[in-house]
Amino acid sequence: MRAYPIGIAGDLAVADLIEGRNAVLEALRSGVRLERIMIAGGLKPNPAVAEIRALSADAGVAVEEVARGVLDQRSARGAHQGVMAVAVPFVYTELEEVLRAIEGRPRALVAVLDHVTDPGNLGAIIRSVEVAGGSAVIIPKDRSASIGPVVHKASAGATAHLPVVRVPNVVQALGVLVDAGLWVCGADERAEADLWSAPLEGRLALVLGAEGAGLSRLVRERCDFLVSIPVAGQVTSLNVAQAASVLAFEWVRRG
Repeated sequence: MRAYPIGIAGDLAVADLIEGRNAVLEALRSGVRLERIMIAGGLKPNPAVAEIRALSADAGVAVEEVARGVLDQRSARGAHQGVMAVAVPFVYTELEEVLRAIEGRPRALVAVLDHVTDPGNLGAIIRSVEVAGGSAVIIPKDRSASIGPVVHKASAGATAHLPVVRVPNVVQALGVLVDAGLWVCGADERAEADLWSAPLEGRLALVLGAEGAGLSRLVRERCDFLVSIPVAGQVTSLNVAQAASVLAFEWVRRG
């Protein structure tokens, strides 16, 4: 376990910190891995703080009493309410490890995200892919949400079970997946083929684009085929996390 000097401002990344009583409680309840919890000295008794202490003890998470000024220094929003947690930094999986795990399998699902920036969407996608029995989620290193407390919470604990790979270049990663025997399917609302008729089975890399912008040109061109989700209402498309769920479970249905 890493030890941090809590008296020096700026030694922790903002993404590693969870601020506020309710946020820390939610992290404990949802299984986010925490390194330690800091509680301001002299804090008045409170049911939420008492529950934090109890859940921390159950989870084996250390609780430290610190000066309120230390939390003030750390706080990004100034709303820590005397409670702050340090999340264990997430360890990404190497793409080669995922490929070894799925080698020889007749069915495998890998979701590839083309610069999805909203951490809530990323967490929801990880949850859907894990529940569907997928093998991994791949994200780019730049211009993308990364794994942090919001993603952990939105995934409902799925980040503890599903490998997440971070790559420098999505197009190159798709090439590696093709070489490993996966078909690359891009989700695009403009595609002529819908999910009922597209070959969403077997060894599949499901590519989903950024919120609003969708798939980038180079990523779209690297796909073996594109697929759309039929809609019956006035809104023309689902958001990226909802689309991931629909397509992932069509893959499940085909199995």
